[in-house]
Amino acid sequence: MTQKDQLKVMRAGFTIIRADEHNLQLKFKDRNNLHWKILRSGFSSKSALQREKKEFLKMNLFIED
Repeated sequence: MTQKDQLKVMRAGFTIIRADEHNLQLKFKDRNNLHWKILRSGFSSKSALQREKKEFLKMNLFIED
C-alpha cells in the first residue's frame, strides 16, 4: 500500500496496523497519527505478536499494511 493509499484509508476512519517482527512490536497509523507509532510491544515471540495482530484485524476498523 502506498503512502497515498494509506492516507485515503485513514481519512475514511480506518487504523492501519503492522507487525514489526524484528522488534516484536505492533505499530499503527490513523488519521491522528500519520507516522508509525507503537500500539503494543514486549511480546515474548513472533507467534504471540501474530496472534495479537489477528485479534485487532477482527475489529471492523483495523486493516493490515
